[in-house]
Amino acid sequence: MNFNKISLRPLQRMLAFGLLAFVLIACSSENTTADTDDEQGTTDDDPIIDDEPSDLEERFVFGNNLVIEHSWDTSGCDSPPCSTNQDNLNAVFDDTLPNQPYFYMEDDEEELNLVCQLEKGRRVEFKQISEGPLTSYAKMEFEGVYYNIPDGGMTIAQVHNRGGSSNKPFFRLELHDDKLETVIRKDPEVSSSATTFSKIDFPFVNNGAYTQFPLNVTLEKNNGVVSIMVMQDDVVLINEDFEADPTTNWVNDSGISNGYYLKAGLYNAATTHTENLTLGYTTFKFETDDHN
Repeated sequence: MNFNKISLRPLQRMLAFGLLAFVLIACSSENTTADTDDEQGTTDDDPIIDDEPSDLEERFVFGNNLVIEHSWDTSGCDSPPCSTNQDNLNAVFDDTLPNQPYFYMEDDEEELNLVCQLEKGRRVEFKQISEGPLTSYAKMEFEGVYYNIPDGGMTIAQVHNRGGSSNKPFFRLELHDDKLETVIRKDPEVSSSATTFSKIDFPFVNNGAYTQFPLNVTLEKNNGVVSIMVMQDDVVLINEDFEADPTTNWVNDSGISNGYYLKAGLYNAATTHTENLTLGYTTFKFETDDHN
């Protein structure tokens, strides 16, 4: 009987020693892993790196049918207005952000800025390349802050026309210190001093300031009319449709009636076109069924 007890003790000691060795090895392995994680800086307290892509291409939709038209690069110009240049907007965010004096992106990517230069800044606008009738579809929808306004106001959106013998905008949306104004040109072929205009004023609600609250504008041509909606701080300032007079060449001249296109940005309405103006777009989306 004593023989059995004596023979089991070495076996128990061997089993106990093996269990202890296993525990020591496991603990050593855990400590090594923890030390390795600490050395590599992969602890739970590490900051999370944000690899989300920029949303610029969702907020600014230009496509192949839009250019930026500007009067900035006017070397040798003695007195404005001077020559106008057009730059392509296709894939404008692919390599680097816009960084021109008349067209640049803020570092925080909140606003895409358009600037009219002092002494040479007649215009800086996004312009539709293709032309079409008022019955075809084209729309610009944008939100922007207008940081300064000349005494005579300025045009911030247009339905222009260069078809046939026309060289005039049919519709303009003007921004003034205390109001918005829609302007319809009655005749497409005569000078501004000779033609008549239909003008309607839309005061800001509760004296809202254009520098404090962005203007949200939707300009569209479709089904034979020009539609304009303007909102500020969720308040509708303008919601109107305008038609061309069917007795005029806006409709009756086939060249003119097929020559409409959209523009938006800054067009300096000062007499000498020498006001320094800045506009910050937070969104701008353009689409059309017109073809080049």
